[in-house]
Amino acid sequence: MSKKETLKRLIIDFENGVSTVETAVERINEISYLQIDKDFLANYWRSMDLSSFTEILATPQIKNWIEIDDEYADELITEIKNNLTNDAIFKRNATALEKRYKKSAGTISDWIFQKDIMDNNELLRLLKLDTSIKL
Repeated sequence: MSKKETLKRLIIDFENGVSTVETAVERINEISYLQIDKDFLANYWRSMDLSSFTEILATPQIKNWIEIDDEYADELITEIKNNLTNDAIFKRNATALEKRYKKSAGTISDWIFQKDIMDNNELLRLLKLDTSIKL
């Protein structure tokens, strides 16, 4: 059974009352690339379906986010834009970029979906902008 299938089975077992939330979270965190808590497991369905959730859990995170340079950032932004409906890729790349450039979680999502900013150079410029400076 693949990692994704195993994660899906653990989630379904929890949802069907076969396992407790504590047991499910513990087992999921043993094999997942993303650590979750009880609240996340119990409420993921409010923002995504089961397939998207298991995809996020089974997608390796970017570990070397501190080393992201302009070229790699451009690649990650392009991958986000090419996969807007893939929650796992969007979350992985946006999280790494937001960590690297010290932006709060959800910043890239807001820029793309709320402000309709789709230009790589503009997104990178905004990421690099020092928001601690008061104008």
